[in-house]
Amino acid sequence: MEVKHPIEFTVPALGAGSFYIQEDIRSDFYSHYHRHKEIQISYIVRGKGSVVIGNLIQPFVENEIYILKANDPHIFIKENGLEEDIHVIHVFVGFEKLKYLFDLQELNSIREFFKFLDTSKKLEPKYSLGIKDRFLELNRAEGMSKFKKVLDVFEYLLQNDSHLISLYSGLADSNFNDKVGVRINEVIRFSLENFHHDITIDEVAKLIHMTPSAFCKYFKKHTMKTYVTFLNEIRIEKACQLLVNRSTENISEVAYLCGFNTVVHFNRVFKHSLGCSPSEFIQQHTVN
Repeated sequence: MEVKHPIEFTVPALGAGSFYIQEDIRSDFYSHYHRHKEIQISYIVRGKGSVVIGNLIQPFVENEIYILKANDPHIFIKENGLEEDIHVIHVFVGFEKLKYLFDLQELNSIREFFKFLDTSKKLEPKYSLGIKDRFLELNRAEGMSKFKKVLDVFEYLLQNDSHLISLYSGLADSNFNDKVGVRINEVIRFSLENFHHDITIDEVAKLIHMTPSAFCKYFKKHTMKTYVTFLNEIRIEKACQLLVNRSTENISEVAYLCGFNTVVHFNRVFKHSLGCSPSEFIQQHTVN
């Protein structure tokens, strides 16, 4: 008999050693919105798409480093139509488990860096490439060599602290318990898979067995955004990917591919979100 296990929201990082290293070379990312108590440091070697952290959605590209704060809900989504495998190297750090190690005087600065990590952050490719080789070596290293390479990663991030970009979503830590997280996961997955269709509040509310009015209050309470605002942000993010990658030069086509019923509405939401029109956005991202 097939046994179906419930989707977990708080997912333990499993592995041996004090610093768990995970190298993913596969067709896609972990497919559920989730969190864990470990700090996660991820180097995107290959792949691009969107990342949702809390209620914040934005693009990710190759050679970016993401530092995900403990218990920050997140999900990486590969760009639609990208056939090649993703390649990501993760370092999971159990800060509480390693408390005595970080109490060493020589590691004071690193301890303070992790202890006062107020938001998840990212490091752009122009700054991250200097540590890429260390990440690539991590999964093959053992013992003291592995430990030293992990410390090299920590030290590099510390040295580039001023270049780290905050990914603050505005969510309080207490907003997400496991029951809420599983429900919000259902909504986010449905939205990411169906943003190009006409989505109604009624059908999203039915997903988590709520009335439309109760769902609107619930989503706003736990994400600090209305569902319509969140859905529009997904659609605009997908539109930006299409425009940047030159998937089509036709703005009207981009609007309809991303779920907008009219070009006028698309232009208005786009400008409100990014402060520029789609045509201006294309000009800004055109390489001469």
